[in-house]
Amino acid sequence: MIEHRKIIADLDSGNETLIREAAFAAGHDKIVETVPRLVKLVESSSLGVQEAAEAALRNIRGAETVRALAPLLRSDDAPVRNISMDVLRQIGVDDMATLSDLLRDEDADIRIFTADIMGSTASAMAVQPLCDALLKDSEVNVRYQAAMSLGNIGLAEAVPALNQAMQDEEWVQFAVIEALTKLRAESSV
Repeated sequence: MIEHRKIIADLDSGNETLIREAAFAAGHDKIVETVPRLVKLVESSSLGVQEAAEAALRNIRGAETVRALAPLLRSDDAPVRNISMDVLRQIGVDDMATLSDLLRDEDADIRIFTADIMGSTASAMAVQPLCDALLKDSEVNVRYQAAMSLGNIGLAEAVPALNQAMQDEEWVQFAVIEALTKLRAESSV
């Protein structure tokens, strides 16, 4: 525990070298209590500190990390937002409830980002929320991304919703056809 306290102190030190080393150590030791600090460090102007924080968050994983990263999807800083998305693509499966909630967010961009992230989880728990988004979301780009993500997940449970979405706009139909092709849903063709 003394070691963990030193890691936390180093994360708060303001010294880039110490912060980087502490971030890597926090990730190596999977110190969950450092997650809020590490998420703040993703917003650092130092690429080295960002890289160390990102690596640590990928190693720590867990629902707390997913919940802590989710607000960064709203960042106006594209690199910060992209880091958040990349990490969530890897660890989002650790908290599908948070992702499902984000898929119903008021902001269409957040719904698009979340549909993209869910498509990388390879989780059966993503299929129903994505099918709902595909069939019910008011934004065509969310429906498009939901179809693409269902194709990426590759589970046959998505086929009925994909077939139903063939009545949607051409842009969505394109994604549906690609998803059905990935699913090898010959009966749908």
